[in-house]
Amino acid sequence: MGYCEWHRRPGYYRDLTRHFDPAAQLLDVGCGSAWLGEHFASYTGVDNSAEAVAQAAREGRNVIRADIEQQLPFADESFDAVVMKDVLEHLAEPVALVREAQRVLRPGGLAFASSPDAQRWVWDDYTHRRPFTRKGLRMLFADHGFQIERLGYESVAPGASVLSRLTRRKRRPRVLALLARFPFHRRNVWLLARKPQ
Repeated sequence: MGYCEWHRRPGYYRDLTRHFDPAAQLLDVGCGSAWLGEHFASYTGVDNSAEAVAQAAREGRNVIRADIEQQLPFADESFDAVVMKDVLEHLAEPVALVREAQRVLRPGGLAFASSPDAQRWVWDDYTHRRPFTRKGLRMLFADHGFQIERLGYESVAPGASVLSRLTRRKRRPRVLALLARFPFHRRNVWLLARKPQ
Protein backbone atom coordinates (compact mmCIF):
# COMPACT_ATOMS: atom_id res chain seq x y z
CA MET A 1 0.00 0.00 0.00
CA GLY A 2 1.44 3.37 -1.05
CA TYR A 3 1.62 6.73 0.67
CA CYS A 4 -1.60 8.11 -0.83
CA GLU A 5 -3.62 5.03 0.12
CA TRP A 6 -2.52 5.42 3.75
CA HIS A 7 -3.51 9.09 3.72
CA ARG A 8 -7.04 8.91 2.33
CA ARG A 9 -10.01 10.50 4.06
CA PRO A 10 -10.56 8.71 7.38
CA GLY A 11 -13.94 7.19 8.04
CA TYR A 12 -14.63 9.51 10.96
CA TYR A 13 -13.53 12.70 9.21
CA ARG A 14 -16.04 14.87 11.12
CA ASP A 15 -13.87 14.38 14.22
CA LEU A 16 -11.54 16.85 12.51
CA THR A 17 -13.68 19.00 10.18
CA ARG A 18 -16.20 19.95 12.90
CA HIS A 19 -13.65 22.28 14.49
CA PHE A 20 -13.51 24.68 11.54
CA ASP A 21 -15.83 26.98 9.62
CA PRO A 22 -16.21 25.58 6.06
CA ALA A 23 -15.36 29.10 4.77
CA ALA A 24 -12.05 29.24 6.69
CA GLN A 25 -8.83 29.68 4.76
CA LEU A 26 -7.29 26.37 5.78
CA LEU A 27 -3.71 25.13 5.46
CA ASP A 28 -3.27 21.35 5.62
CA VAL A 29 0.37 20.51 6.43
CA GLY A 30 1.45 17.02 5.42
CA CYS A 31 -1.80 16.77 3.50
CA GLY A 32 -1.28 13.38 1.83
CA SER A 33 -4.14 12.90 -0.64
CA ALA A 34 -5.57 16.33 0.35
CA TRP A 35 -8.92 14.81 1.34
CA LEU A 36 -9.65 17.86 3.53
CA GLY A 37 -9.97 19.88 0.32
CA GLU A 38 -13.40 18.24 -0.17
CA HIS A 39 -14.68 20.10 2.89
CA PHE A 40 -13.22 23.62 2.65
CA ALA A 41 -13.75 26.13 -0.15
CA SER A 42 -10.46 27.93 0.57
CA TYR A 43 -8.06 25.01 0.96
CA THR A 44 -4.29 24.82 0.56
CA GLY A 45 -2.35 21.64 1.13
CA VAL A 46 1.41 21.25 1.47
CA ASP A 47 3.32 18.00 1.39
CA ASN A 48 6.86 16.89 0.61
CA SER A 49 5.68 13.77 -1.26
CA ALA A 50 5.74 14.18 -5.05
CA GLU A 51 3.26 11.28 -5.29
CA ALA A 52 0.78 12.99 -2.94
CA VAL A 53 1.04 16.35 -4.73
CA ALA A 54 0.53 14.70 -8.14
CA GLN A 55 -2.50 12.74 -6.89
CA ALA A 56 -4.04 15.88 -5.34
CA ALA A 57 -3.47 17.84 -8.57
CA ARG A 58 -5.26 15.10 -10.56
CA GLU A 59 -8.22 15.57 -8.22
CA GLY A 60 -8.18 19.35 -8.70
CA ARG A 61 -6.95 20.25 -5.21
CA ASN A 62 -4.66 23.17 -4.41
CA VAL A 63 -1.50 21.49 -3.12
CA ILE A 64 2.09 22.72 -3.07
CA ARG A 65 5.17 20.54 -2.79
CA ALA A 66 7.53 21.83 -0.11
CA ASP A 67 9.77 20.54 2.65
CA ILE A 68 7.57 20.87 5.74
CA GLU A 69 10.66 20.70 7.96
CA GLN A 70 11.74 24.07 6.57
CA GLN A 71 10.04 27.46 6.55
CA LEU A 72 6.61 27.11 4.96
CA PRO A 73 6.23 28.99 1.63
CA PHE A 74 3.49 31.32 2.89
CA ALA A 75 3.39 34.88 4.20
CA ASP A 76 2.80 35.67 7.87
CA GLU A 77 -0.84 35.51 9.00
CA SER A 78 -2.13 33.95 5.75
CA PHE A 79 -4.57 31.38 7.18
CA ASP A 80 -7.52 31.07 9.56
CA ALA A 81 -6.70 27.44 10.36
CA VAL A 82 -3.75 25.05 10.20
CA VAL A 83 -4.13 21.26 10.33
CA MET A 84 -1.21 18.97 11.20
CA LYS A 85 -2.91 15.58 11.23
CA ASP A 86 -0.50 12.69 11.83
CA VAL A 87 2.54 14.80 10.91
CA LEU A 88 4.52 15.80 14.01
CA GLU A 89 5.60 12.24 14.82
CA HIS A 90 7.49 12.09 11.49
CA LEU A 91 9.60 15.23 12.02
CA ALA A 92 13.12 15.62 13.40
CA GLU A 93 12.13 19.01 14.87
CA PRO A 94 8.38 19.27 15.56
CA VAL A 95 9.00 22.58 17.37
CA ALA A 96 9.95 24.20 14.06
CA LEU A 97 6.62 23.24 12.45
CA VAL A 98 4.61 24.45 15.45
CA ARG A 99 6.42 27.80 15.22
CA GLU A 100 5.64 27.94 11.50
CA ALA A 101 1.98 27.21 12.20
CA GLN A 102 2.00 30.10 14.68
CA ARG A 103 3.60 32.38 12.07
CA VAL A 104 1.18 31.64 9.20
CA LEU A 105 -1.96 31.74 11.38
CA ARG A 106 -3.94 34.94 11.73
CA PRO A 107 -4.57 36.16 15.30
CA GLY A 108 -7.44 34.12 16.71
CA GLY A 109 -6.78 31.31 14.20
CA LEU A 110 -7.03 27.64 15.15
CA ALA A 111 -4.50 24.84 14.86
CA PHE A 112 -5.37 21.15 14.97
CA ALA A 113 -2.74 18.47 15.52
CA SER A 114 -2.93 14.75 16.07
CA SER A 115 -0.27 12.14 16.62
CA PRO A 116 -0.01 8.56 17.83
CA ASP A 117 0.00 8.23 21.60
CA ALA A 118 3.19 6.87 23.18
CA GLN A 119 2.39 3.18 22.74
CA ARG A 120 4.29 0.21 21.39
CA TRP A 121 2.33 0.00 18.08
CA VAL A 122 3.66 3.43 17.07
CA TRP A 123 7.00 1.89 16.15
CA ASP A 124 5.40 -0.42 13.56
CA ASP A 125 5.62 2.55 11.18
CA TYR A 126 9.32 2.93 10.40
CA THR A 127 8.82 6.60 9.42
CA HIS A 128 7.83 7.58 12.99
CA ARG A 129 10.53 9.42 14.94
CA ARG A 130 8.59 9.96 18.18
CA PRO A 131 5.16 9.51 19.71
CA PHE A 132 3.42 12.13 21.84
CA THR A 133 1.55 11.97 25.13
CA ARG A 134 -1.32 14.37 25.84
CA LYS A 135 0.95 16.32 28.19
CA GLY A 136 3.78 16.43 25.64
CA LEU A 137 1.52 17.66 22.83
CA ARG A 138 -0.10 20.26 25.09
CA MET A 139 3.29 21.57 26.25
CA LEU A 140 4.62 21.68 22.66
CA PHE A 141 1.87 24.10 21.65
CA ALA A 142 1.54 26.04 24.93
CA ASP A 143 5.29 26.67 25.10
CA HIS A 144 5.14 28.23 21.63
CA GLY A 145 2.39 30.74 22.24
CA PHE A 146 -0.83 28.80 21.64
CA GLN A 147 -3.85 28.73 23.94
CA ILE A 148 -5.07 25.15 24.29
CA GLU A 149 -8.80 24.89 23.55
CA ARG A 150 -9.33 21.11 23.60
CA LEU A 151 -7.22 18.02 24.08
CA GLY A 152 -8.23 14.39 23.81
CA TYR A 153 -7.76 10.89 22.49
CA GLU A 154 -9.21 9.25 19.40
CA SER A 155 -9.42 5.52 18.79
CA VAL A 156 -7.36 4.26 15.87
CA ALA A 157 -8.17 0.61 16.49
CA PRO A 158 -7.78 -1.71 13.53
CA GLY A 159 -11.13 -2.05 11.79
CA ALA A 160 -12.42 1.41 12.75
CA SER A 161 -12.48 2.51 9.09
CA VAL A 162 -14.44 -0.63 8.14
CA LEU A 163 -16.92 0.12 10.94
CA SER A 164 -17.32 3.71 9.70
CA ARG A 165 -18.15 2.48 6.17
CA LEU A 166 -20.65 -0.08 7.47
CA THR A 167 -22.44 2.35 9.75
CA ARG A 168 -21.96 5.43 7.50
CA ARG A 169 -21.20 7.52 10.57
CA LYS A 170 -19.03 10.60 10.22
CA ARG A 171 -17.99 10.68 13.90
CA ARG A 172 -16.69 7.88 16.05
CA PRO A 173 -19.27 5.93 18.04
CA ARG A 174 -19.31 6.64 21.77
CA VAL A 175 -17.87 3.21 22.58
CA LEU A 176 -14.69 3.96 20.58
CA ALA A 177 -14.39 7.34 22.29
CA LEU A 178 -14.67 5.64 25.66
CA LEU A 179 -12.16 2.91 24.77
CA ALA A 180 -9.64 5.56 23.68
CA ARG A 181 -9.41 6.72 27.30
CA PHE A 182 -7.65 3.49 28.25
CA PRO A 183 -3.89 3.24 27.66
CA PHE A 184 -4.13 -0.36 26.38
CA HIS A 185 -6.35 0.77 23.46
CA ARG A 186 -4.66 1.88 20.23
CA ARG A 187 -5.17 5.63 20.05
CA ASN A 188 -4.01 9.01 18.84
CA VAL A 189 -3.77 12.12 20.94
CA TRP A 190 -5.24 15.29 19.40
CA LEU A 191 -5.25 18.95 20.23
CA LEU A 192 -7.08 22.10 19.15
CA ALA A 193 -5.23 25.33 19.96
CA ARG A 194 -5.76 29.01 19.22
CA LYS A 195 -3.28 31.74 18.34
CA PRO A 196 -3.96 34.65 20.73
CA GLN A 197 -5.55 37.81 19.33
